[in-house]
Amino acid sequence: MDISDSATVGPLSVPNRGVFRPVRTRFVDDGRPTEELAAHLAARAAGGAGLVVGPAEMLVHSSASGPAFIDAYDEEVVPALASVVDAVHDHDAKVVGQLTHTGAESRGDWEMQPQLAPSASPSDAAYEMPKTMTRDDIDEVLSGFGDAAANLDAAGFDGVELAAGPFSVLRQFLSPRYNARDDEYGGDWSARARFVNEALETAADRIDGPVGLHLSLAELEYGGYAFDDVPEILDALEGFDYLSCTVGSHATYNQTHAGISTDAPDLIGPIATAADTVDVPVIGRLPFTTVDDVDTLFDAGADFVSFTRQLLADDETLRKDEAGEGYDRCIQCNQKCLEAVYGHAHGGHVECVVNPRTGRESELVARSALDDAALPQRVLVVGGGPAGLRFAAIAAERGHDVTLREASDSLGGQLTLAAQGPLAPFGRAAADLETAARESGVTVELDSPVTAADVEPSWDAVVVATGATLPETGDRFDGTVVNAFDVLEGAEVGEDVLLFDENRWIVTVQTGLELLGRGASVEMVSSDHYPAFRTEQPNLPGFVAVLQAQGAEFTGNHTVDSVAEDGTATLRNTLTGDTATRDPDTVVVAGRRQADESLYLELDERRDDVYRVGDAVSPRKLDRAYYDGELLARRL
Repeated sequence: MDISDSATVGPLSVPNRGVFRPVRTRFVDDGRPTEELAAHLAARAAGGAGLVVGPAEMLVHSSASGPAFIDAYDEEVVPALASVVDAVHDHDAKVVGQLTHTGAESRGDWEMQPQLAPSASPSDAAYEMPKTMTRDDIDEVLSGFGDAAANLDAAGFDGVELAAGPFSVLRQFLSPRYNARDDEYGGDWSARARFVNEALETAADRIDGPVGLHLSLAELEYGGYAFDDVPEILDALEGFDYLSCTVGSHATYNQTHAGISTDAPDLIGPIATAADTVDVPVIGRLPFTTVDDVDTLFDAGADFVSFTRQLLADDETLRKDEAGEGYDRCIQCNQKCLEAVYGHAHGGHVECVVNPRTGRESELVARSALDDAALPQRVLVVGGGPAGLRFAAIAAERGHDVTLREASDSLGGQLTLAAQGPLAPFGRAAADLETAARESGVTVELDSPVTAADVEPSWDAVVVATGATLPETGDRFDGTVVNAFDVLEGAEVGEDVLLFDENRWIVTVQTGLELLGRGASVEMVSSDHYPAFRTEQPNLPGFVAVLQAQGAEFTGNHTVDSVAEDGTATLRNTLTGDTATRDPDTVVVAGRRQADESLYLELDERRDDVYRVGDAVSPRKLDRAYYDGELLARRL
């Protein structure tokens, strides 16, 4: 079996076995999908996915609501949904719409209404006490599944999928954690499956295409159902034309989308069990699925393979892989695909660190469709970090003659330093950036520091990508203080370390784990509640757990006011102003970087054709380096 083979789902013929499964995008306006959402899904179809499932989180009833959801129950949404369908069909892919009701796993403050659930059992994520559904509520929601399915049919969808995974009242009815009913909808597996079966039947009556079921094979919550329950659950379920496998609940979505801080649950065995239990096609996935996992999933019994983050990292992955071309690999950071939608940047839209086009498909064409430069130029790039490499590769692809000079003996910049410990997947980004630059014809010169005097007038353009300088700590404290970045490069420390977190991001975690790995005792001091508090919410709980498990002591809501010559550190409580002292062997500071802008400023006084990108403008997260480099290369 090959990913490029055609297949069928019930009466539906699908051109290949690659699936793009639903992701929350926030491309919604007053309950309607936007043009950006249509372009987002169409890009994955154009990139090789034979089946697109989505949009995500289309609601079947007004008792669930929120700014990220599509009101699929409202027939006025049909024209906008039809535009989404047409955009996917334009690339000869099939599209199945996913329907859901969030039940206890959302909040009612968007429309100030109680949330409906099988029982009054709150989710640890939403933590709002839901209303136990009455029989009238059950009948109304079931009717909503039918009305929403009819609307999707009218919009031209090739089928529907009912979500019984995270954010789903259907899964909650199956769950002993959420369903404590004592009527015909609660009790044994057959009773708890009743609501799901009725929803499937109701939807099937209102649409001509197949009806699929997207099911969590385990909730991963205390009191929830487990992988061992899969055979009994599937034996109790009926009326679906295919089974799409997932895992987890809203409260455990850091495992559903396991990133750099959490070990992914093993789904191969449960998928094999599911495939042996049902007699319909199975869509398999892992918490992080790559093209390298395809054969493993097929061997486990999957008939289709669904991808999420990898098709966000490169929308053309499947097409490129079939053609033997390179592509950008997902680095599992969860910084933009999840955090931009769920976390600190709540209210943003889906994006990707390594693919600036993700979430901007309506304004940025695919790299393979970029026009050649109207006037090819000789371009010098100074700096081989992510911004310089991204610019160089795309500029060369467009026909510019690009030379990149890097002062060190390797490419990747601070990505190379970052790609250790929990951030090891970042090494994929460094490797992919270098490969793309070299394969596009960039002339790479290592061990080649550049001064303003070295830049000959013959260059048509100069791009400064010199990155950032590491934070200086010696001027702030009287005593000896070690830089966290130096620790990551091997600097020696004592056995008792105070680690001061001014970085507020993953560098602090990396440094703490490095120190603990050396056997040091570590107290992590932060002005936030936890160290590295600005780390993405899908990653932060896992990092906190592993640091605590290895013995790190956290002192929150404190700052380090001073370090005396004898090494004594004075801590100040940022809430009360109280002070205390510590006498560690070593004080380590994880600070903030500053732009290395001296070369740019000097060249800018001499030339009109000098640009700067990435941290040389302002030290930010990795996605900005990609974005700066790519946008300039597209426009030059």
